[in-house]
Amino acid sequence: MAARRILSRALIGIVIAHLAAANSASPAAALATTTILDQRYDMAATLDVAGGTLEAVETITLTNRAADSISHVNLSVIPRALGYFEMDEPITVDGLEVATTWTTTTNLRVEFPESLPPQGQAKVRILFRLTIGMSAPPFTARLSRENGVLSFGEWFPIVSREHDVYGIGDPQVSFSAERIRLELTTTTPQPRDAVACPGLATAPEVSGTRWTCEVDEVRDFSFVVNPDFRVTTRVVGETTLRVYTETVSGELTADTAVVALAGLNDAFGTYPWPDLVIAEIGGVGGFSMEFPRAIHLTRSKVTDTYVIYHEVAHQWFYAQIGNDQMNEPWLDEGFADFSARHLMGVGENQCSERDVDSRVFDWPAEPISGGDWTSCDGYFHAVFYRGTEFLNAVRDAMGTDTFFAAMRAFVERNRHGMTTTRRLLDHLQRATDADLMPLFRAYLSRYDAPVRPLGSHTVR
Repeated sequence: MAARRILSRALIGIVIAHLAAANSASPAAALATTTILDQRYDMAATLDVAGGTLEAVETITLTNRAADSISHVNLSVIPRALGYFEMDEPITVDGLEVATTWTTTTNLRVEFPESLPPQGQAKVRILFRLTIGMSAPPFTARLSRENGVLSFGEWFPIVSREHDVYGIGDPQVSFSAERIRLELTTTTPQPRDAVACPGLATAPEVSGTRWTCEVDEVRDFSFVVNPDFRVTTRVVGETTLRVYTETVSGELTADTAVVALAGLNDAFGTYPWPDLVIAEIGGVGGFSMEFPRAIHLTRSKVTDTYVIYHEVAHQWFYAQIGNDQMNEPWLDEGFADFSARHLMGVGENQCSERDVDSRVFDWPAEPISGGDWTSCDGYFHAVFYRGTEFLNAVRDAMGTDTFFAAMRAFVERNRHGMTTTRRLLDHLQRATDADLMPLFRAYLSRYDAPVRPLGSHTVR
């Protein structure tokens, strides 16, 4: 696996080198960045549960795995768009204060004191504070505070390509980190099960103020805090499933998730992490949300079979196989809907004629709200439901066994990396004698266009 990642990085690094050489005469060529970085995140945070305030010290250790030197890194900071984020002290890199610029609402450009060469390492230190309120529906299960429950999703500055937040679809593109570690201290004692996080390493015996969570090979990290949580546990193969609930017992949610894990292990290859955490958040409406090794369920959906199956499927499509969720959202949402319906034994239910590979920006929206999610011309029908119709057609053309064998091979080969429409569909075409091109052209608008490799972002 490591050898494949190094080879992939090397190939993308060649692309960056050619881009840099082609523009070497331009002064702006020095403004180079990349997402081909080894990343480690270490966070120490103090949380006032009653007040909804978290103060954190974050250290990001970056190693440049691209072929060229870089001058800065882009960090996605979603809480800023919600009005929750504050920084009172300058950011430092290797102990030196550095220049920073908000280039969009949520993109923070952090300059290096000097260019970071290939294989060079830098430590970025950020002190920040979050004061969390009740968020708009698209963010209810991400970063929000409601009914005494604090959900922390997309809550800390994380390496990304430069982009802005958007009120349709998923608002952030992230890349796998070697490790993310949180040392959490609460200002008042809480029950042991008050903190729901993947990778739970230490916790109080009965109640206390300190928890440690550490996860490897993930592209994001979330947790939920609720003093009234009860925990239901199941084991699926080598995976421990922990379900944290307040308003229901957790038994039905856990049993449904067990079916999803077992079925998706068979369909796409075995879930690679030692645990999966499902937590009921405080919001009743809005959307549930997936994170690597963690799922946040709204109270209206905590026992909903389709939603649980859909969010567990995201542990393969997005968590393991990453994609640009703003430019090619069907690659995770289409597969999650397809997977849920496959497990339920029901077909697609869509009325859209829009291209499956539509971008989130094809639907007008405000930064954190608005947009058409539900009409026949909306985001759900085009990307989720028509995505399922497309994948069912591809599966029928290939044959079910051939399709799933090809998908298992693709997941194994690309786990913890990023994919594109072209890369995935080229793989499926190579796995069958059937001609899939008529289907690709019928459902997609951009398959024939060259696809720029993710991670090769160079600012000019």
